[in-house]
Amino acid sequence: MEERARTLRALGTGARMQILEILKVGPLEVGALARRIGISQSAVSQHLKVLKELNLVSDRRRSYFIYYSLNPQEFARLEEMMMAVCRVSPERSLRRVRRERLSALRDQLEAELEQVEQMLAEIEERKES
Repeated sequence: MEERARTLRALGTGARMQILEILKVGPLEVGALARRIGISQSAVSQHLKVLKELNLVSDRRRSYFIYYSLNPQEFARLEEMMMAVCRVSPERSLRRVRRERLSALRDQLEAELEQVEQMLAEIEERKES
């Protein structure tokens, strides 16, 4: 559970999400990522460090540059984790939950309507007397 929380916290910054989105297209070096996102190279490096610690990105040196790319195996694991976090048990399907909530809302609105109608009837009675 703690690993899930750590991963979700790490993904909770816009810059890291942008980095992951950009790297879906293919490997890039820090400077190119910084230009695309509009933040400093050192900030990109810090974000990449966090993503690398989670094994979501990997790096490969090519001459003077280090290129970062997505780790597809870890993304498959992340997808499975997110599905598990978001999964609702079959007996509590999303459709059933939505239906229950709408039913409760309808009941509440009908009760409030009944109260308003009683208040209007009382007002009418006062006018007539």
